[in-house]
Amino acid sequence: MPRSSLVFVMHQMHDELIKLEGQIPVSNGERASLVSSFNDEDDGDNWETVGPKKRTVITRTQSFIPSELSAIFGGQLRSVVKAREKITSACCVDLQLIPFLLLIEAGSKASATIQPFLLLHLNIFPEPVCSIEDALRLFSAPETLEGYRTSGSGKAELVNASKSIKILELSEIMILHLMRFSYGSEGSTKLHKPVSFPLELVLGRELLVSPSSEGRKYELVATITHHGRDPSKGHYTADTCHPDGKWLHYDDASVTVIPTSKVLHEQAYVLFYKQL
Repeated sequence: MPRSSLVFVMHQMHDELIKLEGQIPVSNGERASLVSSFNDEDDGDNWETVGPKKRTVITRTQSFIPSELSAIFGGQLRSVVKAREKITSACCVDLQLIPFLLLIEAGSKASATIQPFLLLHLNIFPEPVCSIEDALRLFSAPETLEGYRTSGSGKAELVNASKSIKILELSEIMILHLMRFSYGSEGSTKLHKPVSFPLELVLGRELLVSPSSEGRKYELVATITHHGRDPSKGHYTADTCHPDGKWLHYDDASVTVIPTSKVLHEQAYVLFYKQL
C-alpha cells in the first residue's frame, strides 16, 4: 500500500461516508472532497490574528466537509510562511511549484494556512532521523523556500521565505505514515532503514501551535508493515492491540499472539496511535 494508495483509500472512505450521510448532493459523477478548492484571489476567508510578541498573521482556512471518518482520524495543520529577502534574479526558478503555497508580500505580515489532515506523512530519509520522534521534529522544522512569488499579479516579485508546519488540532487516532518508498525516473525503491517507535508517544509543545499547550500523550494501537525489498513486491502484515492488552499479528489468514518486543521491530510502514 504505497502512499498514493493509502491516501486514496482514506479519502475515498471519507467521500463515501459523506454521501451516505447526505451532507451534500452528489450527481452526474461528481465526488465529494475532504478539502474544497479555493481561489487565491478571494480574501473572504482571510482574517488577521495576533500571535506571540504581538505579531500579526494573515490566516486562511481551507473549508472541508467533516465525516465520521474525519471525526476519528482527522485533525488540522497550521502552515506559516514568512518572507525574507528579495531575489534580484528570477532565472532558473520553477514557478510551477508555487501554487501549493500562499502568496505573500516581502516584508509584510506572515501568512498562515489552516488545512485538515487524515494522516501525517513523515520523511525518514535524512540520516539524523532514527526514531518517530525525530521524524515528527523534522516535520515541524522550518523549511527554506527559494523563489517564492509575492503575489498573483503580473508584477510579482520573488523572495526567499521560510515555512513551518505545526499541529493546530489533534486527531483522536493519529496515523503516521513513514515514507519508506521513493519514486523517480529510474523506478521505485524502498528504504529499509530501522526507525524506532514507542508504545507511548508524547507530542511535545514544539509540535503544537499553542505554546501554552501541554504535551499530548498517545498509545500505540496498531501497525502496518511491508515485507519485501521492492515497493511493487512482497506483502503486508498488521499488528493490533486488543482491549485486554494482547497484541495480535495478522498475516493473511494467520492470526497469532505476539509479545510486545515483536511489535517494536523498527521496520513499520504505518503507525496508529490513540490519544490518551
